[in-house]
Amino acid sequence: MPVLSFEPFAEQQKKQQTLIVLNMNFVAAEVRRLIFCARGVRASLRRLIRCNSSGGGGTPPMNLVAADVSPRILGSPEISADSRQRPRFKGTRHKQRVRGGHTLGLFLVGLSCSPVTVKSDADAKPSPDRPQAIANAAGVSNVERPYGIEKRVPWTTSRITGSPDAPSPYEVKRVVPKLQFYQPVDLCNAPGSDRLYVAEQSGKIYSFKNAPECDHPDLFIDLAKEEQGLDAVYGMTFHPHYEKNRHVFICYVLKSGLADGSRVSRFTVLPTDPPRVDPAGESIVITWLSGGHNGGCLKFGPEGDLYISTGDGTGPNPPDGLDTGQDLSDLLSSILRIDVDHPDLGKKYAVPADNPFLNVSGARPENWAYGLRNPWKMSFDKKTGDLWVADVGWELWEMVYKVERGGNYGWSVVEGRQPARPEAQHGPTPILPPFIDHPHSEAASITGGYVYYGQRLKDLAGAYLYGDWVTGKVWAMRHDGTRVTWQQELVDSSLQVVSFGEDNSGEPYILDYGGGLYQLAPNPALAKNSDFPRRLSETGLFSSVAHHLPTPGVIPYSINAEPWADHATAERFVALPGTAHVELTKEKWTFPKDAVLAKTLSLEMDHGHPASRRRLETQILHFDGTEWRAYTYQWNEAQTDAALVDGAGLDQSLAIVDGQAPGGRRTQTWHFPSRAECMRCHNPWTGVVLGFALPQLNKNHRYATVGSANEHSGGKGIVDHQLRALAHIDILSQDLEMRPAPKLADPYDTTAGVNERARAYLHVNCSHCHRENAGGSVPSQMLYDLPLKKTGMVGAAPTQGAFGIPGAHVVSPGEPFRSVLFYRLSTLGQGHMPRLGSSDVDVAGANLLHDWIQQLPKERAQEPAGESAAARLNAEIEAALKQVRSGVGLPPETRASAMDRLLESTLRALALVHEADRNSLPPAVLKEIADKAGVHPNVLVRDLFDRFLPEEKRLKKLGPAIKPEEILTLKGAAGNGKRIFQQEGGPQCSRCHRVQGEGREFGPDLSQIGRKYQRFQLLEHIVKPSLSIDPNYMTYMAETRDELVYSGFLLKKTADEVWLKDASDKEIRLPARELKLLQPQQVSTMPEGLLQGLTAQAVADLLEYLASLQ
Repeated sequence: MPVLSFEPFAEQQKKQQTLIVLNMNFVAAEVRRLIFCARGVRASLRRLIRCNSSGGGGTPPMNLVAADVSPRILGSPEISADSRQRPRFKGTRHKQRVRGGHTLGLFLVGLSCSPVTVKSDADAKPSPDRPQAIANAAGVSNVERPYGIEKRVPWTTSRITGSPDAPSPYEVKRVVPKLQFYQPVDLCNAPGSDRLYVAEQSGKIYSFKNAPECDHPDLFIDLAKEEQGLDAVYGMTFHPHYEKNRHVFICYVLKSGLADGSRVSRFTVLPTDPPRVDPAGESIVITWLSGGHNGGCLKFGPEGDLYISTGDGTGPNPPDGLDTGQDLSDLLSSILRIDVDHPDLGKKYAVPADNPFLNVSGARPENWAYGLRNPWKMSFDKKTGDLWVADVGWELWEMVYKVERGGNYGWSVVEGRQPARPEAQHGPTPILPPFIDHPHSEAASITGGYVYYGQRLKDLAGAYLYGDWVTGKVWAMRHDGTRVTWQQELVDSSLQVVSFGEDNSGEPYILDYGGGLYQLAPNPALAKNSDFPRRLSETGLFSSVAHHLPTPGVIPYSINAEPWADHATAERFVALPGTAHVELTKEKWTFPKDAVLAKTLSLEMDHGHPASRRRLETQILHFDGTEWRAYTYQWNEAQTDAALVDGAGLDQSLAIVDGQAPGGRRTQTWHFPSRAECMRCHNPWTGVVLGFALPQLNKNHRYATVGSANEHSGGKGIVDHQLRALAHIDILSQDLEMRPAPKLADPYDTTAGVNERARAYLHVNCSHCHRENAGGSVPSQMLYDLPLKKTGMVGAAPTQGAFGIPGAHVVSPGEPFRSVLFYRLSTLGQGHMPRLGSSDVDVAGANLLHDWIQQLPKERAQEPAGESAAARLNAEIEAALKQVRSGVGLPPETRASAMDRLLESTLRALALVHEADRNSLPPAVLKEIADKAGVHPNVLVRDLFDRFLPEEKRLKKLGPAIKPEEILTLKGAAGNGKRIFQQEGGPQCSRCHRVQGEGREFGPDLSQIGRKYQRFQLLEHIVKPSLSIDPNYMTYMAETRDELVYSGFLLKKTADEVWLKDASDKEIRLPARELKLLQPQQVSTMPEGLLQGLTAQAVADLLEYLASLQ
């Protein structure tokens, strides 16, 4: 018998492997050569894959992941949490705006073509590789399985177009339309000239004739060419006597971190036509540290001095990283004022003799005002001389200030009126509030403008015009010198409002960062769309509203991770007009005009019984071609239709049968969000669209079918992967080239990993605010694809208060009861999260976050003493919990003592409420605990257990249910208001506040409060006392090394001792050496719910009295 030799087979296999390598290299070459021809690339890859997969010797099909086909070759650079870059603008405060599309987020980049069955081009349907590529991303390997939807029906019944709201009173119209600039940042005019000047960020400055027919700009100077290492130009202005001296001043920046990297230079303009700058004549006037927020606006004041705005020189986080906001020893975070016409000997300028800090020790005399974060554009009122400065905010507010000599505008002690770093050293002058402030739901990167004195827009005479770079809004404001008397949104545009400018006749212009020049014009379309559907049945979304059946062409979809919605469940639909599709690129999904995303929320009226579900509202996101707009419809009792809710939103009280609630019933207030509230979550930084996104759609969906079932449907519809099905019917674009796709875990799926579930939970419930620039008041970022160490949660100090928890962090690994995140998910009181769209605790979500935090690797305490104290405290808590779990079998006094020990602090109470949420406590014991907590003096403890009390015992918080417009329309009686202010049993205002010498001196003296606030502002501060806290009345929490916690106003702090005054007026003196932590809290000592026992008329009387205190 001959001996068998395997050598020929081995040799054949070797040759085959060599062929594979050659083919792999050929694939890479093919991709490089055909990168801009997607159809050609796909055809080549199919041909090569067939070649490799049909080779002899048992060689498996090639896997291109192993080949040299990198993301760089594919033209798709990997997007990671570490490398996401945004275009620079306004230093690092730039915020990218998304209109009509939304950012995809993290793509896991790579290309896998194995194992796949691919038909030849001859017998393939149109673009067969596209749904197959999507199937690959989802792990679906058989293109022969039926599609969830075989054929698309065009959506032709839509009536959702325009808006039910009145249009803006103005519109923006492009002027000099043939001119297009590249990332312009400033616009100005020159005295005695009809030319306008535009500075581009990259260094080129142009002039042009201000005429509609002008078709080209003239280069004024190219600073990038003249200045080695130039990073950006930020501002320019002409000397008031330009016609005589030909001087222009330009602010530009070199690379970050240079002591003299930010500069203001004087140049001379040559007498040429068109005008040109003589670069050789540059004279550097003044310099300061470059980096981050630079400011860079230049204006000459009425007296002829030059004013310069400067920022804090750093990026957004940590806030005020150089600690310069209140520091007068440098030139940052300030408005500078110098005399460039009468320079001191050896200098290019002089300091005016009346500058406010000329004689302040250690202060730079050039400072005119300070405490500004990133002052972006300023101007003088030509009639009054008032200086208006717009200051780009941090996380919550955008501000406009009427800047005064020596004024301190608070950064970074405050952000507008909101405390930011109250523990920071204050400057030498009092902090002044903003004249105008906008929350980040309205604005996100403010741009200052001008007071209008032109002739073209008569209705705006004397009004200050300003705008926002992110939202595109433009406003007008009038005032009486001390307060705003009129304010109006003029237009909500698609522009990136980077600067305003004027011509010599005082007519204003708006400069768009996108490159165009615009003017305001009255809007001819002043009537609102009367045809906008007022009922859900009129929208064209449903063929039968009563049966909730979508119209043909309206496609149902589902998502991986549902956000918490107060026990409600959601049904979702996407509707695109006609046969339009969503255009997918690597970075953005672009929706067609009049695209609609709908979500119907239903609630079980008998909790735990799905058959009792009742539809409450249908929310709609509508893309009008420029902006996404949000609407909601309220379902009627008969469940036959739903009516459009007013733009301000509303509340509805619901009676729910719930066996787990005290008495078997609970009352739930369902909040229909205002249109502004909707856009707080659907904000530009999230990409507006949240659910119809790749990580959410990457899942199977059961599609309803008509007719007989097959093996895939099981008689209940066809199960198909959504990305595959949506691509097949061209809801997703034909040009899709799918990579392996990210996927969110279902937070409530206990078979998934706790880490993936928790990160998905935070992403869908929190990250719309808690991401960079999106308005979250803490620097934590909760995106699921961000490495945990980069989220700013683990081990991070809670900037908005520790809620009385010793050793607290946002997330304390291994210690959920020391984690503010867990507390905020567990409470219904101040600090409850998620703040928007939720008024009830998600018990399952809180338990998930507890377990996630518990399993995070615990960080070792820095000090052994602190570690042993924590261990003792944990042991005490566990011993008391064990006694409480034992139930009514214990002697009553023993059980009561254990409860009291657990209710004596927030940390202990949080451990106890977690036991309740785990159903570890007998009902009778839980009732006893809730009764004790309901009358507890610590409001933080009360708030944790409020949900376990019967309805009649709960604190009736006004919250969103208050109707300020009803109260403010009532005429108040000041005399009765004074009695309410002083009486026992009411709000008891006089127990904390003095008025004209009467009352207790604990909180601010209110003797002249009517001068400071109007009635609506007074009401807002009473209802929401923590909205704005006077830094002088900030509550501090002190924690000692043996973990004792004290709180009160900070009276005095020295190197040796800290003095606090608590709510009982008791002074507490603590040795500094014994302190582990001294931290300001963002919760006011003034409690919420003070007005709950008053009638609307009584509140109106109280407001009238406070307003009379002048």
